[in-house]
Amino acid sequence: MPRGKRDLTDNEGTLLSLVLRIQPTTSYQIIKIYSDSPISNFNTSKGKIYPLISRLEEEGLISKRRKDGDRRGTEELSCTALGRQAVKDWVLKIRPDHLLLDDPLRTRVQSFELLSADERARWVLNAKEQLHSKLDELEEYGRSVEVPFKEFVHDSAVRSLRSRIDWLDRMYIFLKNSEAA
Repeated sequence: MPRGKRDLTDNEGTLLSLVLRIQPTTSYQIIKIYSDSPISNFNTSKGKIYPLISRLEEEGLISKRRKDGDRRGTEELSCTALGRQAVKDWVLKIRPDHLLLDDPLRTRVQSFELLSADERARWVLNAKEQLHSKLDELEEYGRSVEVPFKEFVHDSAVRSLRSRIDWLDRMYIFLKNSEAA
């Protein structure tokens, strides 16, 4: 049944835009790309991707075709014209929840009163260390992958991580100054 005017979710839009960029592709290739990406934050397990692909196919946004000469019955996925338009509509729509992203670290800080001064400082240092590791992983990944507008996509991810590291630096200084007072 073709899609009405329902907007794509971010999971749907992300997957469908990936199919559009690399088509023809397979479900396995999509799962591999998602699992290799240090910036993918959507539920990308096989148990989530296969039903998502099936829904997009049922709505006429993805077409499947048996891969020629493949005895395992591998299906190649392609984006339909309707799917291409759905991706375009998805890209154009900016929702309020896109403007200030969910941040589990920021949310945890709201419960810092439960931690001792030493635990707070260790938490900040641990979070910084993990963000630096993620930054290294992101830099390595950025050298190995090619995506449209890569310089802007990569720059956004790097700046987001650096901003969070700066935020943690300010918090650490505040905690240490508060402890000294």
